Amino acid sequence: MAPITRGDSAKPRPDGEVNGVPGAFEAPPSTMAAQLINNLSTMNQPSRQVEQDDLQRLMTEVSDLENNVNKTDDVAVKLEHNHKLIYVFARAVLERLTKDDPFMNVQQLVSQASDALDVFMGAIKEVAGVLNYILPVGVMLQGRGEEPLWLWLFPRVLTLLGRRQCEALTEKIKDFFYVSFQAVARSPKLWNLSSLFFNYLRDCVSSK
Repeated sequence: MAPITRGDSAKPRPDGEVNGVPGAFEAPPSTMAAQLINNLSTMNQPSRQVEQDDLQRLMTEVSDLENNVNKTDDVAVKLEHNHKLIYVFARAVLERLTKDDPFMNVQQLVSQASDALDVFMGAIKEVAGVLNYILPVGVMLQGRGEEPLWLWLFPRVLTLLGRRQCEALTEKIKDFFYVSFQAVARSPKLWNLSSLFFNYLRDCVSSK
């Protein structure tokens, strides 16, 4: 089922390929990603020191690779990098917004969540296959299981929909799902994801 048409600002470019690779789009907003990482580095992260250190390490790794990865045509490298990019921002921003922390600067986090969603959409437009990315055997990330990225990410995005003080994210969240549907629709190898996305979202609505 095709999603409702949204504004042009949310639509992927019509070419949909980079060097003949289906599902690869224009580069993500790397400057925004770098700025968001800089902002997050000054904020308190997960309370457990081990978890905080691991997330900080990944932030540094993503930041160091951000400029170089945009110069490569290796889709496998882009997939791994964009997965880490999405994972880091989902953990550091989206998950923090769902916590009841009285000392949390909600307005600042909402603004950063909006930027994170922009980065997510850029990464998905660049390589749609990131939505179906599964961690390689032997690789482990805190809070990340063996499921495809979309099945891990979608609940974290949906949790913010309608959440108090997060109303400003509603349109951006709609754009995120629009881009996700459109990106996989442009890659024949990912066409099956459209029905999986739809069924998942339908089940989320029917279960309320």
